[in-house]
Amino acid sequence: MTPTAAVIPGRRRRWLSPLVLLVLLGCALFGASQLAFLCDDAYIHFRYAANAHAGHGLVWNAPPFQPVEGMGFLWAVILWALWSWFGIEPPDAANPFSFGCGAMQFLVLALAARRVCYRDGTRMPAVVGLCAMAAIASNRTFLQWMSGGLDTALFNLMLLAWVLHAFRARAARHGGWLLLWSTLATLAALTRPDGLPLVCATAGIAALLVQQRQLRWRPALLGLSPLLGVVAQVLWRRSFYGEWLPNTYYAKVVAAWPEAGLRYFACFALENGAWLWLPIACLWALVACLRDCRAAWRALWDNLPAAAAVAIVLFNATYYVVKVGGDHFEYRVLSQLVPLGVLASAAIAARVSNGVRLPIAAVTAIALASCAGWVHLALTHDMPKHGFQPIAPRLPAIVRPVAHWFDQQQAWLLFRNIGLRCIHHAILLRRFSEPFPQRIHIQDPPDPFPMLAIGAVGMPSWSLPNCAILDLHGLNDWVTARTPIGVATSPFTREQLRPFVTAADADHDGYLVADELRAAIALFNGGQGDPTAGDYVVSVFMTIHANERLDALSLEEAAGIADTLNTARSMAHERHPPAGYVEAFEPNVTVHQGIATVLPRKVPMTAERVRAIEAEWRAKVERDYLGR
Repeated sequence: MTPTAAVIPGRRRRWLSPLVLLVLLGCALFGASQLAFLCDDAYIHFRYAANAHAGHGLVWNAPPFQPVEGMGFLWAVILWALWSWFGIEPPDAANPFSFGCGAMQFLVLALAARRVCYRDGTRMPAVVGLCAMAAIASNRTFLQWMSGGLDTALFNLMLLAWVLHAFRARAARHGGWLLLWSTLATLAALTRPDGLPLVCATAGIAALLVQQRQLRWRPALLGLSPLLGVVAQVLWRRSFYGEWLPNTYYAKVVAAWPEAGLRYFACFALENGAWLWLPIACLWALVACLRDCRAAWRALWDNLPAAAAVAIVLFNATYYVVKVGGDHFEYRVLSQLVPLGVLASAAIAARVSNGVRLPIAAVTAIALASCAGWVHLALTHDMPKHGFQPIAPRLPAIVRPVAHWFDQQQAWLLFRNIGLRCIHHAILLRRFSEPFPQRIHIQDPPDPFPMLAIGAVGMPSWSLPNCAILDLHGLNDWVTARTPIGVATSPFTREQLRPFVTAADADHDGYLVADELRAAIALFNGGQGDPTAGDYVVSVFMTIHANERLDALSLEEAAGIADTLNTARSMAHERHPPAGYVEAFEPNVTVHQGIATVLPRKVPMTAERVRAIEAEWRAKVERDYLGR
């Protein structure tokens, strides 16, 4: 064989991996574009950017209203900058920029996958890394959250880069490594409060490295200097908004809710193959202990940045699962776990085995298991307006028990406003957009300070730029976000429901089919009810409580609806304004078919009156008056 003939195959192999990665990146961006959507909550960020663009600053309502922080800081600043520099308004800029963040995520992950192929100084075939990237690029959750109009893609980019950079522990002796790590932690914290634990971990690890004399204190201080940006932003938040945390924290976090969070995580695990991560991790732990347990602990101690990164990822996920109860959106707060889980599984399998079979088998199994997410999408693409579509009746009998369990969890979560599907959010946005075909600038209102009080504030807040918006759920309202939650009580007990469900059993067979359950619900409501809402309630209750049959409820199961009503909290929708608060502002704006109507008040609203109302009600909150 001639030297030239020997070189050509090597060159081809060197070009093959980048070419495959480029194809996978193209497929990922195409898939993300097919799943792309904007949600109503994205328009909240757009309003903050619009007010900043208009010169009012990052505020919800322009002065004289007091500023409230209901957005992600860095995301709003980026949207504001794109609008100011390039003239691209936030609804047009949000998703393209998010796609760019998604592409950067892919490249960061590809570099990490390449490092997986180097194990203990030996090189594994590139096919291991390529299989891992294929599993990531084909994951529905990973692709879904490259859009949405929220700050998810930006935060995921910073978090993934921070975590994966931590595994370059051998470079930790150099200040440049710490400088980049601190910068990524800072950008994550400026994007979402979820990034604050990254900042704490970065500072803590730097202190340990200095204490262990692995890093000198001067390079450490230089490396930590980007964290001053977080300190400055937190101090600015305190001085400008008057709070240490965003207003959304007070509005959303009510009480620990593991009952909801565990269901949310279980559904995530089923759809994304995450249930395979635990046995793979257990296999690694077992092999490490059998080989040399002390060496495993020593390796952990020698790689403190990596251990801290893993701990922070688990802490954030656990906080959302146990404390918050999940998230209003489908798997948004867990989406960064998908690529990390795949890469970790590949790395663990590579360390446990001496060949490529186990790593490839591990990532292939995860990829196949995550097809459950695509199956769900295929079966729910014709989702009704109310947002719930059971999948068990449309699947083969062999998988129907698991599918029914999944449907029950989904119905339970949806009834509590948790894990709403992105398709559902797209449907809701179309509905919310109907009164607003375009932005409506109220010209010469008959009364100063036109105001609208509404619950779904996203689209109205963007479409009415010079109208004050009172957020009835408190995400952007200081008083409502701090109003105590009333004790939810059902108007019925099981004993009270039994006569109604018995009366609705027209054929006296001991079961209520859909029409009979609908009749029972009408009896619950005194013979009144919206037929569309009835379809939603029937579908949800039928799914949650049906165990003996999928198509009907036994009378006892139907009576159990009272238990669901008694425990029906509502994610991000539990806060409500105290009596008299909204009325004090006298909202006077209505919108119909793109026309905003402003009614004059008997006594015109003034800036002094706005300040007085806000001061009065904030004082009531601070005195705990609303809690008595």
